Amino acid sequence: MKEHEGVTRETWKAFMQLIQVHAFCMQHTLHKYNLYEGQPQYLFQIREMGRPTQNELAAALGVSKSSAGVSLRRLEKGGFVKREEDCADSRCNRVSLTKKGAEFAHWCDMDVDMIAGNMLEDFTAEEREQALHMLNRMYKGLDNMRARIKS
Repeated sequence: MKEHEGVTRETWKAFMQLIQVHAFCMQHTLHKYNLYEGQPQYLFQIREMGRPTQNELAAALGVSKSSAGVSLRRLEKGGFVKREEDCADSRCNRVSLTKKGAEFAHWCDMDVDMIAGNMLEDFTAEEREQALHMLNRMYKGLDNMRARIKS
């Protein structure tokens, strides 16, 4: 076994444990809003973009158009978003937050901050910056792999 393999496996294991406990905390917290773990990102992105199309939203979130469609239907059914015909192009619909969706996005912001705060509570400000830097580097490595897989 190569010297770094043990560290790599331990890193992977720790990362998977982090993902699992984060998912549990998110599910428990979001349950009160009748939202699923991935749905707040849709509310946040719609709020940021204003009135995107489904395709624009999917591209911004890095998900497939069909996946975005499923999530938007659930959010629409829950009264969080609405779709309206685009005034300039009747072939597409624009997605926007309802009053309920905007309120829930606000509350989800607070809960996401609370979860992140708990996750990083034992870190100094410098360690928080280092952690963010390392996560961005990990993302870059996997994103490069994704690009190679797609090509």
